[in-house]
Amino acid sequence: MPQQNLSIWEVGNLVIPSDAEVTNEICREALKQSQLYLQQQFDSGSPIEELVYQRASFVDEILNQIWQQHISDDTPVSLIAVGGYGRGELHPFSDIDVLILLDESISDTPPDSLSSFLTQLWDVGLEIGHSVRTIQECRQQAEDDITIATNLLEARLLCGACELFESLQKLTVTNKTWDTRRFFELKRQEQLDRHQRYNDTANNLEPNIKESPGGLRDIQVVNWVAQQHFDVKNLEGLRQKGFLANSEYETLQKAQNFLWTIRFALHHLAGRKQEKLMIDFQRELAKKLGYKDDDSRLAVEKFMKDYYRCARSVRQMNSLLLQLFEETIILADEPREVKVINRRFQSHNGYLETINPGIFAYYPYALLEVFLILQQNPELKGVRASTIRQIHAHLHLVDDSFRRDIKNRTLFMEIIRQPKGVTHEFRRMNELGVLGAYLPEFGRVVGQMQHDLFHAYTVDEHTLFLVGNLRRFSCEENREEFPFCSEVFKQLPKPEILYIAGIYHDIAKGRGGDHSVLGVVDAKAFCQRHNLSDYDTNIVAFLIRQHLAMSTTAQKSDLEDPNVIKKFAELVETTERLNYLYLLTVADIRATNNNLWNGWRDSLLKQLYHSTHQWIEHTEAQAKSTREKSYKKYQEAMQKLLAKGRIQEDIGKLWHAYDLDYFLRHSVDELVWQSEQRLDHIDEDPLIALRKHNDQQTLEIFIVTHDRAGIFAAITAALEQCQLNVLDAKINVTNEHDALNTFIVNGDRLDTRQITRSLEKQLANTSHVKPYSPTITPRTMKLFKTQPNIEFETNLQQNHTVMSLHTHDRPGLVSAIAQVFLACKVQLINAKINTLGDQVEDIFFITTANENALDELEENELKEQLLSSLSQ
Repeated sequence: MPQQNLSIWEVGNLVIPSDAEVTNEICREALKQSQLYLQQQFDSGSPIEELVYQRASFVDEILNQIWQQHISDDTPVSLIAVGGYGRGELHPFSDIDVLILLDESISDTPPDSLSSFLTQLWDVGLEIGHSVRTIQECRQQAEDDITIATNLLEARLLCGACELFESLQKLTVTNKTWDTRRFFELKRQEQLDRHQRYNDTANNLEPNIKESPGGLRDIQVVNWVAQQHFDVKNLEGLRQKGFLANSEYETLQKAQNFLWTIRFALHHLAGRKQEKLMIDFQRELAKKLGYKDDDSRLAVEKFMKDYYRCARSVRQMNSLLLQLFEETIILADEPREVKVINRRFQSHNGYLETINPGIFAYYPYALLEVFLILQQNPELKGVRASTIRQIHAHLHLVDDSFRRDIKNRTLFMEIIRQPKGVTHEFRRMNELGVLGAYLPEFGRVVGQMQHDLFHAYTVDEHTLFLVGNLRRFSCEENREEFPFCSEVFKQLPKPEILYIAGIYHDIAKGRGGDHSVLGVVDAKAFCQRHNLSDYDTNIVAFLIRQHLAMSTTAQKSDLEDPNVIKKFAELVETTERLNYLYLLTVADIRATNNNLWNGWRDSLLKQLYHSTHQWIEHTEAQAKSTREKSYKKYQEAMQKLLAKGRIQEDIGKLWHAYDLDYFLRHSVDELVWQSEQRLDHIDEDPLIALRKHNDQQTLEIFIVTHDRAGIFAAITAALEQCQLNVLDAKINVTNEHDALNTFIVNGDRLDTRQITRSLEKQLANTSHVKPYSPTITPRTMKLFKTQPNIEFETNLQQNHTVMSLHTHDRPGLVSAIAQVFLACKVQLINAKINTLGDQVEDIFFITTANENALDELEENELKEQLLSSLSQ
């Protein structure tokens, strides 16, 4: 810990009487003034290292002063800082961990003054984490718990008996508590487990700057292993040992200072210990650290891009150094087993390495060949640390001349076309910086994030997840997870077209403008450089330009309308393109957000795929008009009901009151299930039936009740009170004035009894429906408030109005919309509710009370009422 000259008592101009005790009030004031001083110094640009060490020095002074007031010099006890405080590093609200070390002679009866010492620390506002042990207890517990052993590595004497502290050091540090090999293995496993808790990526939406991959803990792990094995205290010690190159030291030091700067500012903003970089803090930090908005990117997006790139750099160095430690510690005594692979590479104890350090300088194409060899030799464990260093040192060779070289272009395409290892090697290429160097357009999106709740990962991370999803569709071992995708994948003539489209689909994010248009330009240039045919290039361009078209159509359009299918089929043109687009769409959604993919979206995309496929192939199964389609479903459902033993006369009597629209908007399976429910509960009102829909978290709810105003409002209020999300709603009214309501919902807790009771209660009093109004709105939903955008389109053929609503999500949204529909006497036919993180893009198919499309005056009135309600 560097020497800090400024005293905490000087900061607040506090006078410390030499002959009297320092009071709690003086200590509290000193700590308060010291925090204000450090914040002012931070704002004025003082080096972050000085502030972190100064904070620890200030706390040292308080502890020393209070210790002297309670513990006499002849008491055989020591006060020792451990953990981060032991390193002399404290952020504004970091943990202050101390060890009170007792001599064996007083271990059974510790002096009462220790208790009063600790009490005063709490009284002055220091939240101390403390343990009280003897030397032998420290040794024993350190042997049993590697966390305690690690803390003792960083022990620092604050005050008290020096000889006790020295004895502790000899017993636990000099005579190592843990075997170095075992210590390394456990620390590495700890890190692997920790990384898994954060999805094994640094690029999470709200990363933990201390614990996430690429965070401060990754730097500390390197330090701990270095201390245990090399007896050095920090990165500077590793550099002096020659284990860390100057450039590597500077990279890690710069990264640590950047992370320290964020953490220091984050603590001050939160007013407490805060390690998670939550979205609301990200905005304030970006402003505090001097980032500015521009025409293409927000300040917060620039700030987070710097964070993600920093975390990526830390993770790279951590991985490199731990591998070097492994080779030095674990594998040092193992026999050297070398197998020559070709004239440039060999396997060294299972790791790929260059034959000599000059390989990349003489043969630059070997910078790509590395990854092809790893694909073709799956028994290799990875790349040797020395070779990783050589790759870093020669990345500058990947320039325009390198990219034009036919040998390198051929190698890159060969990597994409390999039957195994594409995902792993693309990830490795990205981690080592080769992918961004070979494809500069990809390098520009490394660390690029979008400031919303929909995109959970950075563009590069999302892209690699997408490519990984595509690869999973091709693997037989994943067939059970994606049976239909696996079936479609087998029909692809050239899977590499799909991978190229996957790499380029979001390549233009963050540039401003339509990224799907700009991305086509980059993708075409890639295809031309790599000698793809015009036919293949056009497919790649189509996939990138239209990569959102299938999900948009599935989630916003009426898939039972033949005109919708016709229009989409005309866009796609061929079954081959449909197959590519379907797989890209599924992989894209699954790679965007862990919560985005569900059984409902799966069923919508499959329905659109099958309907479009049938239309393109001109099979008789695809009806070309609404009347024809309704009649086909009528016939199929009738046959299935008769096969189940139902009486045709009973079915005909039930269906006699239905119009064609009911058969058009429901699947054959729904028609059969709902008809059976009505036949079995003929006089029940309300009839409420529930069943699982595609997955465990999705329900289909069928509700039949006498038609009257307020039904939609009552149902949505009941469902939202049960914490359910409405995904889809279809409402039909029979000639006998029965309202048939079909809702698809999902949620974390599907209590069918509670749902039924809630629906019955609301439907019992539809004239006085109380909309769902939660008392607490989730934190994240308050961050992205947007003015609602409402648009109308008239469907003249079917005489209804399509209303699209784009606004920020919040609890009770659908219920609030239903209340406005009720007030404006608007009837709902169908609704598609599409939640994208913090935003919703909902589509409502509506009519007037007379079942006509809305006129301009009615549209304006509805829009005004909705804006008023949703802006509150």
